[in-house]
Amino acid sequence: MDRVVLIPPSSTMFSNWNLFSTIIVAVVAPAVTAQILQDQSVKIQTTLGSGTKCLAASSLQNGAPVVIEDCGSNATSLNSWITGGTGARSQLSTNGFVRCYALSYCHIICFLDAQSSVLQCLDVVNNVDANGSKLQVWTCGPRDEAQQFTMTSTSIEWNGGSNNKCVDVTDGNLSNGNQAQVWACDANNSNQKFNFIPTTFPARFELTIRPDPTTFASCLTADNATNAPVAIGPCGDNVPINQKIVDPDHNGRMVMYDNLCIAPAGDTLADGTKLVLAPCDANDNAQFWNHGTGSITNKANTNFCFDLTDGNPAAGTQVQIWTCFAELGL
Repeated sequence: MDRVVLIPPSSTMFSNWNLFSTIIVAVVAPAVTAQILQDQSVKIQTTLGSGTKCLAASSLQNGAPVVIEDCGSNATSLNSWITGGTGARSQLSTNGFVRCYALSYCHIICFLDAQSSVLQCLDVVNNVDANGSKLQVWTCGPRDEAQQFTMTSTSIEWNGGSNNKCVDVTDGNLSNGNQAQVWACDANNSNQKFNFIPTTFPARFELTIRPDPTTFASCLTADNATNAPVAIGPCGDNVPINQKIVDPDHNGRMVMYDNLCIAPAGDTLADGTKLVLAPCDANDNAQFWNHGTGSITNKANTNFCFDLTDGNPAAGTQVQIWTCFAELGL
């Protein structure tokens, strides 16, 4: 199932400690249209209440409940779904995730090693054809009836079992964390009515570092707070929320959580300025980065790169910016 386009890494690159590098999943959704197109990415917004609640995976692990959550201002890997298009029987998959490793020998050479993307699909728990069967995400399977759905203009019909069940907001409860279900389709049941909001497919990635081939990779992490340090921390399984970075509009922002962006402290572009989380501001040029393969440079001044402070990969080390090593072509 070809759902993503992988941007391949360069095979080898040279760096000192400007060694943070990424691979991103980059697929752009078509323009806004009433007809949802094949492979378009959407938020699934319930029409209940004030229209601020969406269906989201609680995590990207097998068995994670699909729940009601705030839609938020940005598309994320949890609340945006790749579709088969209006009227097409298909799977609804979460946006895939790719991680890469930056590996350094003697602080000089690093290369990228991309893992496969992970796609999780909307899934009826245990494929049980009954009112009240809950929804989860599970690794996408090409012939899994528990994952076959058809989007109409206002609803999502499950094509498994007796073909008469629809995705339903359980009890009409809009509390965050309420697990969604399937229920007998009813055109008059507002619990089953949704808006499908096209989004730009968010580029999503994780930044990892290994100071030598035998050391377990560490990750860039940050707490959910303004001015939280962007620092080295242990990598977690299935990519914890504090390690996820998205670029919702493919314009260079590096968003963590809903509306906090990686930025140099005080917007100061100078050697040694530490990286923090700041409220995302589309007019703040210092919050935009070139983060494809290779070094990560600031778009406001491409002479500055992500840099591991003092070459120290220990947990808690706050990452900084530093003059890129131009003599090495980075």
